[in-house]
Amino acid sequence: MRFVVASLVVLVTTATASAKPGAIVIPPFEAEIGAASSVGASQDAGVGTATEFRIGFHWASLYWHPTPIDIGVGFVTTSRQSFGGTIDRVATAPEDHSLSLSGAYVSAAYAIENHKHWRTWLGARLEMLMGSNQGESVTSTGVAVRLATELYSAGAGGVADQHVAAFFAGAWAVGVYVEGLHRGIPGDLGEIDAAAGLTMRIPFIAGIAD
Repeated sequence: MRFVVASLVVLVTTATASAKPGAIVIPPFEAEIGAASSVGASQDAGVGTATEFRIGFHWASLYWHPTPIDIGVGFVTTSRQSFGGTIDRVATAPEDHSLSLSGAYVSAAYAIENHKHWRTWLGARLEMLMGSNQGESVTSTGVAVRLATELYSAGAGGVADQHVAAFFAGAWAVGVYVEGLHRGIPGDLGEIDAAAGLTMRIPFIAGIAD
């Protein structure tokens, strides 16, 4: 696995710097994409499913050994479309109740199952969000409690020749998550969500070509 990763870095670095000397650096990150549905919102409100996206720097993506903790900071964005009023009103004159929020998050998690190539995280996240709700500016905070399972491979290594050198440290991973969310959003869009989605990790990667 280490040789495969380093070889990929060499190929990317060589392609990037094919015309002239160059370098590539990819920070260790975790990215997630998922969907959330409001819990307890009025059925007449026509609340739609929210799209969730997060990307950030995480310790478990950088550390090249199995680790029982993960701490991260990053960017979060969420958007949802809904239509206010009754079903008849939605059919005739829908009222746009779109919600769009983005901001920063901090998170922490503990590996309740931690094995060589798979682990399960129990964690929490705090969000600081800004955006628009029904065309009006809003500022909100959010909290989430989550459970995530991933397949991963962690390590550190590198390869080099006369023209290219490449190094990586951290973990590659793919997984799934489920979580409960609470965001301070007024109106029919609902404050409590249940969400699920996919996760991936990329380790720290650096390469240079002359």
